Amino acid sequence: MASIKSLLQRGRPWSWILWHPHEGLWNWRLLRAFQLFLPARLFRLMARLIIFVDTVILLFRALGRRVTRIGPLAVVGMRKSPLGIPVLYFDLGTHKEARELRWMVDEILPQICDDFRAFAFEASRESYELARRRFAGRDNVTFVHGALCQMLPDDNKIRLYKDGRNGLGNSVLKHNFAEYEEVDAIRLSEWMQEQQLNLENSVCLLRMNIEGSEFDVISDLVNGGLHKFIDGYFGMWDDLSKIDKRRDDEFRALLARNNIRPFTFNGRDLGSNFRLKCIRYDIDTSVRVGLRRLGKSPNKGAGSE
Repeated sequence: MASIKSLLQRGRPWSWILWHPHEGLWNWRLLRAFQLFLPARLFRLMARLIIFVDTVILLFRALGRRVTRIGPLAVVGMRKSPLGIPVLYFDLGTHKEARELRWMVDEILPQICDDFRAFAFEASRESYELARRRFAGRDNVTFVHGALCQMLPDDNKIRLYKDGRNGLGNSVLKHNFAEYEEVDAIRLSEWMQEQQLNLENSVCLLRMNIEGSEFDVISDLVNGGLHKFIDGYFGMWDDLSKIDKRRDDEFRALLARNNIRPFTFNGRDLGSNFRLKCIRYDIDTSVRVGLRRLGKSPNKGAGSE
C-alpha cells in the first residue's frame, strides 16, 4: 500500500505517469508502476522497451529541432565551427565523477571546434575537489565552487543540504536533509560579467542539473538578458517538480515564454550510445544556431560525419 501511495505523489497529475513534462516516457513513476505489478523478468523487458521507445522519440525530437531551428536542408551531416569562433560550455552541477563534463571535453567539443573553454560549477566541496583533480592540467577547464542562486544572501553564504549518500541529491532546497554545509552563493549572470566572458561573440552551451535550482538560474539569466546568448540548453530539469509542483508550473511557464527548450543530457543518458548520438546531434544543431547568431557559416571539418 505504501508503495502504491508513493506513485500518487499528491498534487501531481496521473497523466505524468504516462508522460512526465520533464522526463518524458522514461520516468520513475511509470517504471515504478510496472515494477509493482509485474514479475521481475517481465519488468526488465518492459523497462528496456520503455527506454528504447523514449529514445526513438528523442531521435525524432532532435530531428524536429534541427528542422525548425536551421531548416530541412541541414538535417544530414555534422559541421565544425570555423577557426576563431570560440565555444563556451557551462556545466552546472558537475558532481564528483564529472562524467558528462568528461564526455563533452574529451569526445564532443574537440570535434566541433578548435577553441573551447569549459566552466564546471559544483556546490559540494568534496565533489568539487574530486572532480577538479580529475581534470588537473587542463587549461581550458575551469572549476568553480559554489551554489548557484538568484537572490544572494546578505553574507553570500547558502546552505547545501546533503543527501547522505553519493551526493547526487544534494540541494539548497531539500531542507528535510539533516546534514548541510555552507558554501558561497553565486549569481551566474554576475559571475559571467566578472569573468568578462564575451558571450555575444561566442557559441554558448549550457548543461544543468542542480536539484531544483534550475528555476533560479534561468530566472537570473532572463532578468539579465543573457539567456538570448545561450545557443543550447541541456539537462533534465525535473527536480523542482518533485519538490514544489506550484513553482515547477511557474518554471515551465518561464521556459515557454522565453522559448527555452532543454534537451536531455544527464547521467542516465551516458549508458546508451543511441541516446548519446541524439544528444551529439542536438549539440551540433545548437552550435549551428550559435554560428547563425554570430553571422558565421559552419565549415565541414574533422568532426564531420
